Amino acid sequence: MIKKISFIVLISCISWTYAQEIKYKTSEKGINIGHIDTIYSKILNEERELLIYLPESINYSDFKREKYPVIYLLDGRYNFLQLVALERQYAEKNDTKILPEMIIVGISNENQNKRQLDYSPTKSGNPESYGRGDQFLEFVNNELFTYIENRYPASSQNRTIIGHSFGGVAVLNALSRHSDMFENYLLIDASFWFDNELFLNDSAYALKNKNLSNKNLFIGIANTSQYGSTLETIQKDTLSVNKYVRHSLELKDQLNTSSTGPNLEWKYYENDSHGSTVFPAQLDALRFFYSWFEFKEERKYQGKYGFPESKEESFSRLTEKHFKMVSDELGYDFYPTVPWLIINVDMLLNYHKLPNQAKELLYLSKKYYPKNEQIEKKLQQIN
Repeated sequence: MIKKISFIVLISCISWTYAQEIKYKTSEKGINIGHIDTIYSKILNEERELLIYLPESINYSDFKREKYPVIYLLDGRYNFLQLVALERQYAEKNDTKILPEMIIVGISNENQNKRQLDYSPTKSGNPESYGRGDQFLEFVNNELFTYIENRYPASSQNRTIIGHSFGGVAVLNALSRHSDMFENYLLIDASFWFDNELFLNDSAYALKNKNLSNKNLFIGIANTSQYGSTLETIQKDTLSVNKYVRHSLELKDQLNTSSTGPNLEWKYYENDSHGSTVFPAQLDALRFFYSWFEFKEERKYQGKYGFPESKEESFSRLTEKHFKMVSDELGYDFYPTVPWLIINVDMLLNYHKLPNQAKELLYLSKKYYPKNEQIEKKLQQIN
């Protein structure tokens, strides 16, 4: 069953509405930010709720991509709206163009007891509360991925998983023992305390001995320490209240000494709590995971004067090089959109007065889109 999520503001009244069809558009009644889907899992023997965000460009033929990277968000109900807002603000269809547009799949929990059961890989002396973590990841790997990639324009490459607090236990389990599932792993103030610090001390689960060199890991650390503590004192003291920060720092140190550790970035959010760290950590992590996505070299042509004179730095060659690199990183062909190409042809032709460069970019555009009418029309005009 599929339901549409609408965020509606009428003076001071905020409400949620649901409809049956899948759509993403602005209407007179509100702004639709996604929809609710469900999947029945044979592995877990239960139906699971999914919160789905589809990129805005899906509704526009000139901007629509054949595939989109996917973010799998644990505790979907808790953080879905914030992550959608972040992705829309920084995505390529916005002026920032720092991140690719991505599909977001929020995986909901039926209740707190099921949450603990799903995220924990061991029973930790309490089989009624813990221990279904491997089955949960099997559901994601063998059922959820297939469902999402068959139903939506979702790529099977460059997947991201986000886990906060106890959700971080599931992320750690995926990275340690099922690392082929995702390329990007985000831990936000993870519950390293679980099962006697399982992921720090148990060789079967600890990350320090694993070959994770082709993975990306971001560790977001909230300030849950005793007032007056610093990172330096936390690493040396034995205060119980400081153990949550200390655990994250210990993982960071373990991985920094490993020759096969993941591509690692971490940040201590000194001015944020366990809850408020989620939003800035997600932004910092996604910018880290996709640091190669933004086409920074196009700025060389933003001013009216002083643009590159080298043939190797012509706008067309910079474009081709950048989008080849992005395609390699994503694992599939990723080209600039036709509107973007046409706008920059006009920029080279009319603003910079570089007709040869404009033609060169048009021929590259034809290589990307050999049957596009807009490009053909522009070629006829310029020749």
